[in-house]
Amino acid sequence: MGFLVNIDNGGTFTDVCISDGTRLVHAKSITTPHDLTQCFIEAMKRGSRELFGDEDLAKLIRETDCLRYATTSGTNAVVEHKGTPVALMVEVGEEDKLYGAVVADSGLWQAMVPQRPVALKVAAGGAIDAEELTKTINQLLSIGTQRLVVCLRTAAAEQNVKDALLDRYPRHLLGAIPFLISTELVNDLDLSRRVATAVINSYLHPNMEHFLYSAENFCKRQHLKRPLLIFRNDGDSARVAKTTAIKTWGSGPRGGLEGAAAYANLYNLKNVVAMDIGGTTTDVSVIQNSAVALRPYGEVEALSTSFALPKLQSFGLGGSSIVKVSAGEIVIGPESVGAVPGPACFGRGGTSATLTDALLIAGILDPERYLGGELKLDRARAAQALLAEVAVPLGGSAEAAALAVIAAFQVQVGAQLKQILAAAGVAPQATTLLAYGGGGPIIVSGIAQAVGIKQVIVPRLASVFSAFGIGFSHLAHEYQVPMTTAVAGAVEQAKAELGTRARRDMAGEGVEPDLCTYQYSLWSAGTDAVVEEPLTNGKLSLEGRHDPRVTLKAVFQLPVSQLLPDSAKALPAPASHGTIELLLAGEQHQSVAVYDDQALTPGHSLTGPCLIKGDYLTCLVDSAWRLTVTSNQDLVLTEGKA
Repeated sequence: MGFLVNIDNGGTFTDVCISDGTRLVHAKSITTPHDLTQCFIEAMKRGSRELFGDEDLAKLIRETDCLRYATTSGTNAVVEHKGTPVALMVEVGEEDKLYGAVVADSGLWQAMVPQRPVALKVAAGGAIDAEELTKTINQLLSIGTQRLVVCLRTAAAEQNVKDALLDRYPRHLLGAIPFLISTELVNDLDLSRRVATAVINSYLHPNMEHFLYSAENFCKRQHLKRPLLIFRNDGDSARVAKTTAIKTWGSGPRGGLEGAAAYANLYNLKNVVAMDIGGTTTDVSVIQNSAVALRPYGEVEALSTSFALPKLQSFGLGGSSIVKVSAGEIVIGPESVGAVPGPACFGRGGTSATLTDALLIAGILDPERYLGGELKLDRARAAQALLAEVAVPLGGSAEAAALAVIAAFQVQVGAQLKQILAAAGVAPQATTLLAYGGGGPIIVSGIAQAVGIKQVIVPRLASVFSAFGIGFSHLAHEYQVPMTTAVAGAVEQAKAELGTRARRDMAGEGVEPDLCTYQYSLWSAGTDAVVEEPLTNGKLSLEGRHDPRVTLKAVFQLPVSQLLPDSAKALPAPASHGTIELLLAGEQHQSVAVYDDQALTPGHSLTGPCLIKGDYLTCLVDSAWRLTVTSNQDLVLTEGKA
């Protein structure tokens, strides 16, 4: 088989994972927010170097069967408010209702819709006054409107607007205004959710379109066999032409959750708390019964949308989070220095103290091996930043400041985990912590101990786990029709309508519709949860269901990431690769054994304290913990000696 390539474009690093069924390699590059195509290409270059020994990007792309990509572009645009502003058209009377408490306080909404929505009179049956519409559009064009979102009460009214716009402003004219009809994006009876969904999508669309087609065209020039696939926040993938911009928001973290669900199934774990510590944030979600938990109406910066999104909580605690002292207490984040200028130890102009600087001073991070040796860390700069930002305000040394920062980080992340587990009704001792991301494994045993969690799994590909998780996705599309009646004719009509759309779209993906699977379900919104059950030909009842919808998911199976069930036989501890002096509690240096992650094989067992080091993995095993290696080469940490 050819190569399977998965790329996760994060806020700090861009990760790549490559497999061919027998080998599995990975690499990281620094994200280039000014031009995401650069880090997209650079990640693949580094991946080709890991795969072939020498860099050969053209060969990698030419021999790739499936290239999946999750991009941070949409997420960045939302966070930084750097999309394309839109004009919003609603029905008369709706323009005032939009300004509720959430919208009024939303900086994102003000950036997306800077002008007051324009109101259009709609008569019975959805009829509109075409001349009134023309005057309104001319006014919008005169003030430089770049995009228009049409969100009326009924699909019929929206289609009348569309017909009139195309008649008076054909799309082949340079002066034609790009517009989005909300009911063509999502079929939601709730107008406020539909408005938010359509506006966000239109706000993200232009930049996303430009960037993703640029990436796809690059791959085409390198002779990629099939179109670039974009991984979405619903856990599936599709080609660029069939992807809506809003579906890319938060797609990278969803990759990690798909991987976490696969691990829960692999190790037969009922409760898993997935923790992704990156450079900027820590993302946490509880996986129960091997399924990603969903909110029926996902929120984008407090704006409710029409799409379900994962129950993923993100907080500003990461390796690049800025550390300060306030009122005698250490405060970490939410501000971050990112990868550029980065932590002080990066030597790229950053002067703020961060967790990364503290880990370097404590001896946990190897200054010569960070990012596979691509980035040398500067211990003196780290000490200077910690001294200025933490040690001087608190009184003490840079070493004491480093220990205090590490302890504060563990306590703060631990407190967040406790709250999330309590909300999910899961006891810490009844769950397993799955730690991934570049920072997830480093001090995970201390975090687990702060929460009361007794078992931790560090995936072999922890540093690129979201990229690895993307590899569990298939080429798929999902469709929904709201149901207001359960009569057989309405259900069959909905199924027929969805089936026609699904077959058309799968053909547009370049696959044979007859080779796809089609699963109909009855969807409804529970209490902060999605309720979904197979739709049979029997009697359908909508009683007690909130917002019921007939859904259809069309799936074309793709080759996916592989995991090995654990059958490893116990082996004694391997020989260490020497010792290292770590700064531990009380500013005391302690000599601990160091093990290379590549030297650990299934069945190996170690007791803490010890340090696992690799090009992209660092994991400190505290003295109260032991470690075993599974058949999948994952690290399982358990509290208590063997």
